[in-house]
Amino acid sequence: SGESGAGKTESTKLLLQHIMNLCKGNSQLEQRILQVNPLLEAFGNAQTVMNDNSSRFGKYIQLRFQNNTVQGAKLSEYLLEKSRVVQQDTGERNFHIFYYMFAGLSLERKEMYGLLDPSLYRYVSGGFGTQDVAEHWKHKYEEVCNALDMVGFQEQEQVDMQAILAGVLSLGNVTFESEERYGAVKVSEASQGWLKAAAVKVDVLSQFMCCVPCSPVSPSVSRCCSLCADARDSIAKVAYGRVFGWIVCKINELLAENVDPEVELREIGILDIFGFENFAVNRFEQLCINLANEQLQHFFNHHIFQLEQAAYKEEGLPWETITFNNNESILNLLLAKPLGVLSLLDEQCAFPQATDKTFVDKLNSTFKGNLHFHRARSSVLGFSIIHYAGEVQYTARGFLEKNRDTLPANVRGLFISSVTPLLIPLNIHHEPRPTLARVKCGHEASLLWLDGLLVFLCPCQHSLMVLMERMYSANPHFVRCIKPNSQKEPGVLDDQVVLLQLQYNGLLETIRIRRDGFSWRPSFEEFAER
Repeated sequence: SGESGAGKTESTKLLLQHIMNLCKGNSQLEQRILQVNPLLEAFGNAQTVMNDNSSRFGKYIQLRFQNNTVQGAKLSEYLLEKSRVVQQDTGERNFHIFYYMFAGLSLERKEMYGLLDPSLYRYVSGGFGTQDVAEHWKHKYEEVCNALDMVGFQEQEQVDMQAILAGVLSLGNVTFESEERYGAVKVSEASQGWLKAAAVKVDVLSQFMCCVPCSPVSPSVSRCCSLCADARDSIAKVAYGRVFGWIVCKINELLAENVDPEVELREIGILDIFGFENFAVNRFEQLCINLANEQLQHFFNHHIFQLEQAAYKEEGLPWETITFNNNESILNLLLAKPLGVLSLLDEQCAFPQATDKTFVDKLNSTFKGNLHFHRARSSVLGFSIIHYAGEVQYTARGFLEKNRDTLPANVRGLFISSVTPLLIPLNIHHEPRPTLARVKCGHEASLLWLDGLLVFLCPCQHSLMVLMERMYSANPHFVRCIKPNSQKEPGVLDDQVVLLQLQYNGLLETIRIRRDGFSWRPSFEEFAER
């Protein structure tokens, strides 16, 4: 764990290489495990203001062992930031794969997929920079193609995948206008070409997006066009999310262990999760990311401080209690029922007339006087939360829409009737969104977790709750990654930036408990032998 840009993903790669080298395992499997990284990073990573290769999803890698040899592996992904497909803030980019395609595809291939100059696409932000950058992206595209071949994607599947991505980009340029004769909304004449580039069944796609009736003389025409744009973006996000989920499924097929199912395997799991984020503009996604980090910090506190000191007390050892920054009150603010931030958000989503403003008003009245909650200090519609790592101001615009994550019923029919085979099975496995729930972790401290936190961003099988339960049942080791500076510069150590992280992570207190306590605990057998 650590801040965005602290080096978690790179450390994970090194740790995987180290474990593989130690166990002298299956060399072919080892290469496969290491080679899937370029694929995951191309489709799941993007440039942010804090990190040029930021993971926009969380991954949990399970290594399965038999007789101290790695027999297989499994990857679980969650909380993919699908909204990045349709919107990026200043200084940020879309997922890497889109830029790699523009740099790496031949002119013939681009023509086949209907790709034009990248500057024309609304979904692709950020300039293409220097020739060196373009060459780097071209090399990365070749890495992705090699990884796709290695994982076992058939040539037609790779063509379908890239056709979907190109279609997503074209779909983003479709705009809408009122249709005077029928009092409805239609795809604008200027973007008919983009619509044709995005879909083979143009009429079906157009009908789905323009299913909102409105009067041409009504002031709500702009609102109707906005709803159609939301439907367009919804299709783009669903399509990209399905492609990413499908890639992970194919990777797991490749890495699955080939052993007798009756044989019990031991396991080492590595969690590489997105770091704490505080941008100029923080949205719903940042709240979910920071909540996950709050939970991991609580998990760290539970093991390093609560369980450790309880063991000393139980054995009657002379011990002066070490205090630490307990963030349980922040988790209660976010997750308590029925008056936590996310419970109130769910409540507002149940009311058709509710808006982002009514949600913020509800928060302001409910948490007046709460030490971890502040009203917005400006005219911006939002609120601030004092997290364990510092204060973050959230912009509330879009909170209700993203929490609902609505997928109209007819979009399923749209995918099922697709002429691209890849999209058909992707839709069939769509999971319904679970509700928020209170779950106890089976330990002294009753914690509040969010059932299916990731699912209201992406429909995947492993929720954050399941992950936390798995971690509580394991013997954890914590790797704390420290970001050396905020300028993304190599070889520069900013003392204040480092000290702040040591303080809010609780590492100074951790050093004290390790120094004053009993950090090495051999078994009686080890002690006697020594």
